[in-house]
Amino acid sequence: MPSLVISLTSIPPRFGQLPRVVAALRAQTARARILLVLPRHYRRFPGHHVPPPLEGVEILRPAEDAGPIAKLAPAVRLLRGEGRQGCHLLYCDDDWLNGPGWAQGFLDAARARPGAVIAASIFSARRLGLSSPADSPDIAQGFAGVLLSPGWLDEAALAPPPEAWAVDDIWLSAQYARLGRRIVRPAGLRAHAAPLLEPARLQDARLDGADRATANRRLAQRQVTEYGIWGAVLGG
Repeated sequence: MPSLVISLTSIPPRFGQLPRVVAALRAQTARARILLVLPRHYRRFPGHHVPPPLEGVEILRPAEDAGPIAKLAPAVRLLRGEGRQGCHLLYCDDDWLNGPGWAQGFLDAARARPGAVIAASIFSARRLGLSSPADSPDIAQGFAGVLLSPGWLDEAALAPPPEAWAVDDIWLSAQYARLGRRIVRPAGLRAHAAPLLEPARLQDARLDGADRATANRRLAQRQVTEYGIWGAVLGG
């Protein structure tokens, strides 16, 4: 059984490009088990949706749509149940193609920085209206990959509140800070990931009356109070 598990989720408008995405993950030089989470019912896409035939991937079918955190939470729970909390879990997005050395780059970085969350792309919480230093690696962006150990996350980290449904990067990064896990971005990892088309971008959606940018800022500023992270609200 590989010690690396790659996990992702997808939405019906992107099912057509899933074969390319999965093929790129199967072509990694690092041997990996691949989990694809496809809810039976989607919040934004009512009706019945059949994914394309896919080889070399295990498909998990939760009943409800947990949102983008589905790329991580079901995999963590599954691996815990199998007693595999010590393995590496690498989550990514369904609208990027990752070159063959992508996963190995994360493993190499994890060996060099044990105990850290490895992210290919990061940004500072200052972008979200907080007083964190401009070069602080506060937010791990999932699109190009994030690697961690599933044993680091408690159940609270996997159960975001409703207002965090669309903003998984903010929620998860706050959980890493709460749990004392630093985020590092090794040089060169981001170069392995290339974008595909982004139909039905969550970035463009309005959920519960808020666009994605507003939801990001609201959630980040709430974490300042709840966890004492990322400085203070600028202008507050």
